[in-house]
Amino acid sequence: MAAFDDFHGPHPLPPRADAAAVQWSEAQSRVARVRVRAHTCECLSLLFEQCVAGGLGFVRRYDRSVWPVAVADSPWGRVRDVETLWRRIMLGEVR
Repeated sequence: MAAFDDFHGPHPLPPRADAAAVQWSEAQSRVARVRVRAHTCECLSLLFEQCVAGGLGFVRRYDRSVWPVAVADSPWGRVRDVETLWRRIMLGEVR
C-alpha cells in the first residue's frame, strides 16, 4: 500500500514585491456545479482552486487563517484567461 504521509500538492510561490492584486469578490452561487481543474496544497492556510463552470473559468481562494473561512472568487472569464491568471498566481506574480 502506498504511503501518503509525504504527499503534498503544488505550492504557489510567495508573492513578489511587485505582485499585482486580483480583484477578489465574495463567492456567489452562480451555477449548480463547479469543476475544479487544479488546486494548491491543503497544508497551507491560503488555498486556491482553478475552476470551470457554465463555460467560464475563475479562481476560488479559501483563506483558512480566519473563522469562518473566507471564500472569494476572481472575476469570471474565458477559460484561457483564467489559465493565465492561475499560472501567475502560482509564480507569485499576482495575489
